[in-house]
Amino acid sequence: LKALVPQLVGGPCSQRCLGSGVWRDCVSMKAAWVLAALAAAGVESASAAKASSLLLRRADHGKSQTTLELAGANCADPPTGLPKYCCDGIIPNFAYASSCECNPGWTHQECICKGHLNSMPCHECMVHLPATNRWLKSFKKSELYENCNACVGRCKTDLESGSCGSFMGDIWTKNFGASDPAEILCTEDYLKKQLMTKDYPTDMTRVLYKAPRTTADDEYHQPVDWDVAGVGGKPR
Repeated sequence: LKALVPQLVGGPCSQRCLGSGVWRDCVSMKAAWVLAALAAAGVESASAAKASSLLLRRADHGKSQTTLELAGANCADPPTGLPKYCCDGIIPNFAYASSCECNPGWTHQECICKGHLNSMPCHECMVHLPATNRWLKSFKKSELYENCNACVGRCKTDLESGSCGSFMGDIWTKNFGASDPAEILCTEDYLKKQLMTKDYPTDMTRVLYKAPRTTADDEYHQPVDWDVAGVGGKPR
């Protein structure tokens, strides 16, 4: 089992590796991504584009911050037709800065890649972290962190060699600044920040976190007890 763990999330969901409970959650998450991708095909719909843009995240990890810029638009002199919510005064509104409707200079492919398919790049790898409260103590914490890092490495390779590869440099910088994505993603603080964000997708939340539960032999890593929307905390 331990030999298979590094492949859990970087490739197809595996019931054998994950166990039935985590496997069902993983399949649900993958299904949610498929639906999001299908929705992305209809980017002409302003309402669909606006809803998808709510999935966007600004990486706030205490390191280098990225200057927000809109493609084909300037908030100091906004063009006719630019939605008002794209700007916060004379600067871009970070909540919508990576949405298609706020970047009229993007090509269709750029919109699909940056605004929809890669709004949460490699977030699935956080499922390996001890703070998900999912893993048996037969796995050392160091192993779980190593598995997370390996997952991010595979994820980066897949994305950079895929149809959105030419845009991934911009996407990494937007989400993680100058840092290696694994240095940010594979941390308890970043996991908590995503889970506590009110518009983070519920399907992802339920994959990435389980409320602590009491077991007879204390067999799970359960280092945190967070009150996560859609999941809750440990029963009192």
